[in-house]
Amino acid sequence: MTGTILDRILDAKRRRLGDGEFAPAPTAPALAPDGARFESALRAAPAVIAEIKHRSPSAGEILPGAAARVEAVANGYRRGGAAALSIVIEQDFFGGDPAWLPRAKAASGLPVLMKDFIVDERQVEFAASIGADAILLIVCALDRAALSRLHRRALELGLAVLVEAHDEDEARSAVDAGARIVGVNARDLRTFRVDLDRMARLGEAMPTGVVRVAESGIGGVDDVRRLSRSGYGAFLVGESLLRSGDVARGVRLLRGKGTTEVKVCGLTREEDLKACRELGVDHVGLNFSPLSPRRLSTRDGARLRGAAEGFSRVVAVFAGNPAEEIEEIVRAVRPDVLQLTDPPEGDLAREWPKPVWQVVHVTDSLAVPGWPGERLLFDTGGKGSPGGTGETFDWRHFQERRPSRPFVLAGGIRPENAAEAVRLVRPWGVDVASGVESAPGIKDREKIGRFVREVRSVPDLPVEEQR
Repeated sequence: MTGTILDRILDAKRRRLGDGEFAPAPTAPALAPDGARFESALRAAPAVIAEIKHRSPSAGEILPGAAARVEAVANGYRRGGAAALSIVIEQDFFGGDPAWLPRAKAASGLPVLMKDFIVDERQVEFAASIGADAILLIVCALDRAALSRLHRRALELGLAVLVEAHDEDEARSAVDAGARIVGVNARDLRTFRVDLDRMARLGEAMPTGVVRVAESGIGGVDDVRRLSRSGYGAFLVGESLLRSGDVARGVRLLRGKGTTEVKVCGLTREEDLKACRELGVDHVGLNFSPLSPRRLSTRDGARLRGAAEGFSRVVAVFAGNPAEEIEEIVRAVRPDVLQLTDPPEGDLAREWPKPVWQVVHVTDSLAVPGWPGERLLFDTGGKGSPGGTGETFDWRHFQERRPSRPFVLAGGIRPENAAEAVRLVRPWGVDVASGVESAPGIKDREKIGRFVREVRSVPDLPVEEQR
């Protein structure tokens, strides 16, 4: 087989077009194209366009089992604060699937770029028919007339257009075609080599008013900061995020944000679940303790669990519940994690059907028990208390002794002291209930938003300072 990798990809694309693929979907998409929303999202710098990609010719397999993981990855990107998604749908060389795009858009609620090798108006019309908000046009894959024609057709259909260039001449061609969003790919599609220095030079030479997108080869926040100085406001990143093991954390690191996880506990209303989801909360807690004013019935818990898709974990909270009741609720509600205040009947050895977060109540000192559990959760109060009291304990205990396991800090944390709590304690996660409420079980959207922003405002410690 002769020709560059790009030549072979384009040949395969034309064969698929010749076979009649890319006919527009017969029904209107559930979420219509909104190119203006896509462009607006990219102008809130630094904006991360987070990519879902199964494999590539240069890197091999990147996201194993991609087809089954689209929604989970898309939701992780949303929690991390991605501005938009890029879905690689090219089938032959990248292992993509057009069906992933509407799935990712519906799951995340984010604007979505259809990333493919577009050479024909049929592909543009297909993109609009499946709900894409933007398409990619690659200058080196098109002559000037085709670039202008496809760009114009996309705008007619309400799509934004990311026009990709690799050198000065291609960047000028993109601007001449009317591009408002110009991406510079650090990877040469002919050789697949990466050159960030060339990317920086091209960004500096681009006219003001154009949204500059840095594509490929971005490994971390240092690359983002460096390229921001060259005029880039948006960053399309896929491989490094997908290989990170935690895409939400990866996006936060790229954006220069802290990675402490946020759990909002004691949810009782679907509208509060929706607010948590939209505001980047990682975990939500459903409280079944008879000692809590936020107690849910099993029926209400199951209903809320059904509405709680898209979070990293849905936590069922128990305190003072007998073991048989816990097991019955778990069967009906299907939480991801059990939060136990005291092992029922003192049974530490019981095999629970889900991972356990074990509550440790702190009084005059910090005792780190040997209880089993995926996480420890430190809260204010005494034995039998379900938490949610709104009272803090002395966080300086953690400067003298730290648990070896990842732990969650709870007890009196609210928007006004959340950043201080994270700076002093450096927990894996923080847990809030009364601190974001207007009444027990009734959450306040504005308080949740402030709480999340304050937690994220504390950057992670450098590796050499971590203990």
